Amino acid sequence: MTSAPPGWPADLPPPVADEFEARVGGWLLDRCPPEVRASFTIRRHPLALAHVALYHSTAAVAGQREAYRAARRELAPLLPTEAVAGVLTDLEAIGHDLVRAHREVGLVVAVLRGE
Repeated sequence: MTSAPPGWPADLPPPVADEFEARVGGWLLDRCPPEVRASFTIRRHPLALAHVALYHSTAAVAGQREAYRAARRELAPLLPTEAVAGVLTDLEAIGHDLVRAHREVGLVVAVLRGE
């Protein structure tokens, strides 16, 4: 691989860059639940971080989709119509960001696994 694969995260050097190994751990840690920072063992192994980040991002996307599906039904009786519409718009944008982040984590996982 001579450069970053399509969809590679803009804030992480490509896998062939000298600084990739030094930065990938921090990048993955930022995509894990905050509690992972307390685990010395997970933090010191980028592949372990990648494992956690992949499952965490999968769950985030699933949770976001469920929040979007339930928003109108659950919030309509409690919020003004325009607020519900705004919530749905915001949830859609957040969902797009989470899907992009999940794809990026998947690319990093594949590189760390040597795929």
